[in-house]
Amino acid sequence: MLYRHGFGMELRHLKYFVVVAEELNITRAAGRLRVAQPSLSRQLSDLESELGVKLLERGRHGVHVTAAGREFNRRAKAVLADAARAADAARVAGGLMAGRLRVGFPTALHLDHLAPVVRAFREQFPRVEFNFAYGLQESQMRGVREGTLDVAYVNLPSPLHGMDHGVIWRLPFEVVMPARHPLARRKSLELRDLAGEDFVFCTRESRPAFYDEFFRHCANEGFRPQVVQEVGGYPSTMLALIGLGVGLSVLPHFERAEGIRGLVWRTLARPKLWADFALVWPRKVASPLLLEFVQLAQRMLGVDATGGGSVVGL
Repeated sequence: MLYRHGFGMELRHLKYFVVVAEELNITRAAGRLRVAQPSLSRQLSDLESELGVKLLERGRHGVHVTAAGREFNRRAKAVLADAARAADAARVAGGLMAGRLRVGFPTALHLDHLAPVVRAFREQFPRVEFNFAYGLQESQMRGVREGTLDVAYVNLPSPLHGMDHGVIWRLPFEVVMPARHPLARRKSLELRDLAGEDFVFCTRESRPAFYDEFFRHCANEGFRPQVVQEVGGYPSTMLALIGLGVGLSVLPHFERAEGIRGLVWRTLARPKLWADFALVWPRKVASPLLLEFVQLAQRMLGVDATGGGSVVGL
């Protein structure tokens, strides 16, 4: 059935509905859209009258989206995304790039690594606004899938269905130990050399993929790590404990960690383990603005991730 859009359906009507569907509350949606509540209610009623279906059920405690509303919401989001991409493409073709990039990151170290790309992009496109959002890996991936983030900075391997990615940081796993540890006299070590040593290690709850993968490699070398101190959170706490002489560990070698007193890093010659960090973005909805950014990041920071060794998730 065809409907006449007599009241002049515009992109703003789609945006109004999408925001109401997200908030499930007219008052909150009006505040977020910065329009008067009566005006928003009237626009939604006009939209429903034009379509001939009920999109929302109003109640005392808010609104509920109907089955027709859910389908309309899905397609309205796609139309809005297409319109945004069309606007970006026109700006690129006209030599003017403007807009906003929402970038997720896991730690200050990662954001610092990405900083030269951000500075170069800002110099090239000064009208682009950046919004940065800290988050753990799961929340970042969810943000990219749900459209609240344009690009996320994550550790591989990770489920990447429907996403593109580019590795921009590859770090070797090395043995880190107190400076006065007997093994510190050696320049390189194999994993089997660490059998019987006291380990400072993460809890399995904090990094299950890394924990299981590392213990598997140790089992292949004929031992189980003797963990005397478990630590949740980021490796900085582990490094501080190692510097105090509690034990040793195997961690990605961040150059900035060299400044922590009382530590030495030694090459892990066998097995060769790597931590790969990548930018990930949605394959189907990447805007010209986003593609310009990730291409610049790959030109400035991209690494060859096809070498030997195993990539271990953190």
